[in-house]
Amino acid sequence: MATGKEVSRFRQCFPQVLAVMVKNILMMVFGMSLGMPTILIARLSDRNDASETISVEDGGISWLGSLNFLSVPVGCLLSGLLTQPIGRKRSMQLISMLFFVAFFLFYMASEAWHVFLALAMCGITGGLLEAPTLIYVVEITCASLRGSLVSTSTLAILVGVITSFTLGALLLWRTMALVNGCVSLFGLITLTFIPESPYWLTEMGRTEDARRSLAWLRGWVDLEDVDEEYQQICDDLNKKVRRSCEVESYRKGSFIKPFLLVSFAFFLAHFGITPINIYAVKIFQQLRVPVDSFLATILIGCVELTASVLLSLVVPRFGKRKLTFLSLAGVCINHILTAITAYVLGSNADDAARYLKWVPLFTILSATFFGYLMVYTLPWIIMGEIFPNQIRDSAAGFSAGTGYVIGFLANKTFLGLVDMATLSGVLLMYSAIELVGIAVMYVWLPETEGKSLDDIMMYFVSRKKREGRVSPGKTDGIENKSYETEENGNTKV
Repeated sequence: MATGKEVSRFRQCFPQVLAVMVKNILMMVFGMSLGMPTILIARLSDRNDASETISVEDGGISWLGSLNFLSVPVGCLLSGLLTQPIGRKRSMQLISMLFFVAFFLFYMASEAWHVFLALAMCGITGGLLEAPTLIYVVEITCASLRGSLVSTSTLAILVGVITSFTLGALLLWRTMALVNGCVSLFGLITLTFIPESPYWLTEMGRTEDARRSLAWLRGWVDLEDVDEEYQQICDDLNKKVRRSCEVESYRKGSFIKPFLLVSFAFFLAHFGITPINIYAVKIFQQLRVPVDSFLATILIGCVELTASVLLSLVVPRFGKRKLTFLSLAGVCINHILTAITAYVLGSNADDAARYLKWVPLFTILSATFFGYLMVYTLPWIIMGEIFPNQIRDSAAGFSAGTGYVIGFLANKTFLGLVDMATLSGVLLMYSAIELVGIAVMYVWLPETEGKSLDDIMMYFVSRKKREGRVSPGKTDGIENKSYETEENGNTKV
């Protein structure tokens, strides 16, 4: 930013951080909606609660845990169509209103189908927020802050999940839904105080509004102080090339190979971690963990948050490959230990419970920690890196929708698998999946940390296997000397 007067670094950064934190209220609300199924499963399946007017049979319980994931892809497909015509800010405001309507429907529910409708509405609304929230952060932040501020979205979602678990332990689920709705209204109000994306305003021909937005975001400076950056935005938009052959790009290996990799990463994440968290209350009750089941779910949320914060700190140092192997191995080992404990508790419950009562809590929390240390977040991290530039937005959206479908299948089949193979059998199956995942990822997953997007794309278009499978070594997040592509197509290590 060229300016005739000195503007402190804090003043330049603070409005960008402020705008992203306001946006993150919406991400927190999304997290609160993701926590609803866990609470509903526990409350609506409790046959001993005479005060509960809604009861869901065993067949409906699996829908409570999976309907949200099935609905999200619908919103993902509509997200881009909504965002471009009305803008990023108005899209987020509309989404906040839709979340409020969904939570109010929970509060007013008197029959089971009202609950299912509200869950579906939460899922569709959660899908709608994918495009405006991500694009808004990218377009309003300067390059030095962009990476760190984008990563706060995951943390905001986890804070929402933990908040939902905490409210579910303290309040009736209808009251909890009403509180969630109030938070979404608060987010709607705060969104009115932040500016629209200067990129979108420029595209719409609203020049003065775009300059005012940029001046607000760069430290409440004068319009003349952002002329240089505004001109850069105009140049960037003028360089946009609409590609008529985009459909053809989806038939090439540069899309198919990355898509299969992301889909497999989603498969590892969901068939191993997601159902355990969704059905955590029922699992803890079955294993007779000696703490309140709702308190145990709060602990799970805290562990997820801790692992996510740790991931953001260590991934520049160790790279994604090493952390992926560590994460998969940790989940695999802890699932095996939980399966053995569940089998022993089931065969000799009274004697075993005295000695093993704390083991399931530790192993499930440990599996959650290792899962969120990388494998659960891996597909979300790499989908923005490994697709070609001309189809990156649409390919990432399609991949995200595919991930939610896989999550739906994992949650929907979990209880049926437990009925057929017992909890121990399902956990051993998940362990086998993670073990296969280690072998497949060793061959298939390139190290993307510290590499340029061109280098990453070359890994998927080259006929030769790149040296992307090597250990990343030291990397500062900007450059990684273990992977340099020369002009002749060979790889220099």
